[in-house]
Amino acid sequence: MSAIDSVLAEAVAKGDPPAAQCCVTIDGAVVHESAHGCALDAVFDVASVTKILATTSALALLIERGEVELDDPVGRFLPARFDATLRALLGHRSGLPAWKPFFASVMADPATAAVFTTADVDESVRDAARAKVVAEVLATPLEHPGRRVYSDLGFIALGAVVEAVTTQRLDRFCADALFAGRDLGFVALDAPSPFEGRAILPTGWTRPREPAPGQEGLFPIPPQPRVPDAGRVDDDNAFAMGGVAGHAGVFGTARSLARFAHDHWVEDAFGATKRAFLAIDPADGPPRALGFDVPTEGSSAGALARGSRVFGHLGFTGCSLWMDLDRRLVAVLLTNRTFPGRAGVAGIRALRPAFHDAVAGL
Repeated sequence: MSAIDSVLAEAVAKGDPPAAQCCVTIDGAVVHESAHGCALDAVFDVASVTKILATTSALALLIERGEVELDDPVGRFLPARFDATLRALLGHRSGLPAWKPFFASVMADPATAAVFTTADVDESVRDAARAKVVAEVLATPLEHPGRRVYSDLGFIALGAVVEAVTTQRLDRFCADALFAGRDLGFVALDAPSPFEGRAILPTGWTRPREPAPGQEGLFPIPPQPRVPDAGRVDDDNAFAMGGVAGHAGVFGTARSLARFAHDHWVEDAFGATKRAFLAIDPADGPPRALGFDVPTEGSSAGALARGSRVFGHLGFTGCSLWMDLDRRLVAVLLTNRTFPGRAGVAGIRALRPAFHDAVAGL
């Protein structure tokens, strides 16, 4: 058994996480691929890895086409209370807070509450709920413009910018322009799943989900049966938006993510725009690039962090994607660590660096 498989098998045997799938490519060729507790073609909710797969990549494509510029203000496209630039939003420097439970106002509004209580929801109700979340994001006061604060709100706004520019909903634009022919996509609640008939790993039970650590008491959770919820986005703000949002909502397999990252970011699919996005900003804490995290020594990227040009992102459900551009290596780890509960983080905190240490040894 390889070092990678030993790490994953041990974690899954303990049930933390229940399932794990990985894929490592070098120069586009698969050098390791395995699954534990699931099949190789099982599908995972990749949570915030959506930020690079969909929103960041969509904006890079639009910039390369000359349709938008990094220093365009949001107000050019949307009626926002703030006027942060796309660059500031991508770099998490807009001043928007990290997170707010916008879904709670969707649940509380009689005009949109059915999104959370009824399976067969009228399209107009879904549209109203989606518009409500976006409007509340755009009306959010900035707290500390220029200071780096990792923000889901910023990427909800960026997803709305993509939609305004392309006149397509984000899932449809990405399906046409980025994900075509790939085992990758949003699972919209108003459309057939692109993974119909496939195993999709559950990430929780209730809707809304139980609070993550630090969110206790911030929103109501109505009494409901505990039934494994698979095939619907884990993130409640994204759920309120019909499963399609700039910060979460993409599902896929480890291989599909690795191939996408190689084809679009290891290769030069975005031309000079790639260099602008991957310029490292070291100020105000750990370094970041536009849309991408940059790992540091001792981070969850383990030994991969030693590379000088390593970029990627984590996802709350226990997923990660890292690219070492010098080695032309992509490492993807997908898990459903939030099932059966969100509170336990020790397992994924141990698994991620151990997995990436093993990958670095390839």
